[in-house]
Amino acid sequence: QRVYKYLKQPYCQRWIWCEFMESFVDKALLACAYDIHSYMHACFPQLQTRQLPRRAWQLIRRSMGKARRFSPAFIDAERIELERLRCLLRQLQQRSFNLEQDGELLALMPKFVPQALAVDTKVISLLHLPLLSLYKGCIVDFDPKDSSYLVKFDYNGQQMLLRLPDCLLCTLHEGKTLPLASIMQKSDDSDPAQLSSFESSIGSSEQLLDALLKLQKLLQVKRKTVDDMASMNEELEASGMQLPARRETRLTPQREKLQRRYATNMIMLHRVNVDILEPLHVVHTHLSEHESNAQHRKHVSRNELYENCRTLAELDLKAASLKPESEATRELVLRLQTLLYLCSELGNGNNVELDAIMDDFLSNLLDSYPSQLRDAIGGIIGLLQPLREHIVTLSRKEAERCEVVLQ
Repeated sequence: QRVYKYLKQPYCQRWIWCEFMESFVDKALLACAYDIHSYMHACFPQLQTRQLPRRAWQLIRRSMGKARRFSPAFIDAERIELERLRCLLRQLQQRSFNLEQDGELLALMPKFVPQALAVDTKVISLLHLPLLSLYKGCIVDFDPKDSSYLVKFDYNGQQMLLRLPDCLLCTLHEGKTLPLASIMQKSDDSDPAQLSSFESSIGSSEQLLDALLKLQKLLQVKRKTVDDMASMNEELEASGMQLPARRETRLTPQREKLQRRYATNMIMLHRVNVDILEPLHVVHTHLSEHESNAQHRKHVSRNELYENCRTLAELDLKAASLKPESEATRELVLRLQTLLYLCSELGNGNNVELDAIMDDFLSNLLDSYPSQLRDAIGGIIGLLQPLREHIVTLSRKEAERCEVVLQ
């Protein structure tokens, strides 16, 4: 009880906020920040271990240069830089990023950009009401002009609405994210040269395709060399040629030809083994990212999956040029768009949770409308039900085939 009262003090609440909580915007930015691991990977790529003696760490720190003094000027500069990165991340969220002006800063952006929070998303914020304390709330509305949210808080049994910036909101669950490459491709389809340079800079599909082509060519050369060495051994056994004596220095033309052929093959194998390491590393990196994303998709909760789809539907509705006039029409369009995104998640490895979400969503959708409209929507859903089952069956077969191939 004493610890609970102590943690309820304003200075303890502020310490908890600064130490353990980050806004969903800052969390993505700080996760991709340049740290000591990035420095070691960039400057010492051949160093595989981090268990080094003190003298080695002294040399590494000396190569990093003199550290900057922790001063108010340094803190102000860091705050200005963080605010600039926040603005760029908001531009990516709203698809208004200027690639010509800020293209050099793309390396500082996370590979997966967090999207705007959906309505009814639970958040935590540090507020003065009137004492400084942490409060839980839920999202009511989002204003894309200044990236602020209208949040409903429960204060002493009363509902309170406050508009807060996104950098002051910490989410209780992970929100929807989109790959940076797909965002840039949608925002700049008209300039393929800039898109190609961007994809190559972040290790996108073009780099993966190049690595796969290199691997295919090198493996063909290696297979051909190994087959040639195997055929050479078979020819040597078939000819019945005797091994040379230890003191024999003169070689016959046939034996000299075999030795040169063997040396050429060994040199070729050595070159292939050296050249294959770089594309193999690229393919292994992409495979690890793909497996981690697939594993994350399989363990997404129902609430998180539904919130992600509803967030995308709300963004589409706000970006549409034609706005619904009545609130009922807007809600119908929003629900149908959410259903469209739920259908797009079919076959991503989370079919059990998705089936339960879609069944509940469709039942609530049909119950909330008159009988005439309910029959029309129900008929369309009945027509699409076999297609839904077919997609789930195909995805299950594909997952089983992939497991067999990996084994």
